[in-house]
Amino acid sequence: MTSARESSTAERQEWLGLTNWIIRSPNPLGDACMAIPAVRALRRARPGIRLTVLCRENLASLWESCGLVDGVIPFAKGLSPLAVGRLVRGQGPYEAGLLLPNSFRSALELRLAGVRRLAGFAGHQRRLLLKLAVPDIEPAIARHDALRYLDLVRALGVPSGSDEETLAIPPAPTPIPAEPREIHLGLCPGAEYGNAKRYPVERYARAVALLRERRPGLVVRVSIYGSPAERGIGDELAALLDQPRVNRAGETTIGGLVDELRTCHLVATNDTGTMHLSAALGVPTVAIFGSTEPALTAPLGRGHRILREKVDCSPCFLRECPIDYRCMLRIEPERVTEAIESLLADAANLRATSP
Repeated sequence: MTSARESSTAERQEWLGLTNWIIRSPNPLGDACMAIPAVRALRRARPGIRLTVLCRENLASLWESCGLVDGVIPFAKGLSPLAVGRLVRGQGPYEAGLLLPNSFRSALELRLAGVRRLAGFAGHQRRLLLKLAVPDIEPAIARHDALRYLDLVRALGVPSGSDEETLAIPPAPTPIPAEPREIHLGLCPGAEYGNAKRYPVERYARAVALLRERRPGLVVRVSIYGSPAERGIGDELAALLDQPRVNRAGETTIGGLVDELRTCHLVATNDTGTMHLSAALGVPTVAIFGSTEPALTAPLGRGHRILREKVDCSPCFLRECPIDYRCMLRIEPERVTEAIESLLADAANLRATSP
């Protein structure tokens, strides 16, 4: 097998000459969102190729709505690699496969589907299953996950352009008016990863209350989002908020969530899949980080606000804080309110300077 550093110009031209690709999506929503720029780069470099995405069924609407792929093959969680391989084989054949997840299982699925030319990271004892094994970046180097996915397509010889161009996000689907009378604010108080990534619901509630106090002429309409498992967290937050507010946690598919986020003027959220989804849609986002590292997973694009209190033990990447939750508790609700107001000010300044 060849590595990205060893692959020759001829080998890269061979990859670029292939026209029918299957791309294995990451399973987590956030990771899938961060992989979109890599798929965009491949599409832009080779506009005539056919791209099919293999993904968990809950992500199908995300890939169908991104406008970059020609087909989506969804599969149920828990389906065996052999069954996934049969599913793909039934819709193939495919000349090449791009493995975005760095897992042995994802490589096995596509090999069982009969895809012989596979490119992906070289980890997890799967090098022998790959035609192009790309060395992963050193863990000690802080590099955004979206750039790691771009490393894969660049290893194929794809000219992806500058990072800023490739990682650019679309304009806000519902722009904030220069002098708004009402705004739709999305809140995402949960985090499937664990409590160490969850900003306390009472602090979210206080931040919203402060915003309403400071702007009495502004109607702040709040929608709470999250997974079915986070319905209870949404109920807790909704009980602390004055009207107008609604708890939508657990009530939308990802496709429905896409539609609803497009109606939000801005979103305040923990480091979650919804954070990445809102940013990918162009929604201005206030992202609150606890145990994780913004350098690796910050929302893509310009104009977002990142709130992070770096303490002596951060980033620990733990699911539960074994100490006193200090990285989150040192972020006062006033800072969340100020971040939201700064996004409103940006919108006002932009309208004032626009011709």
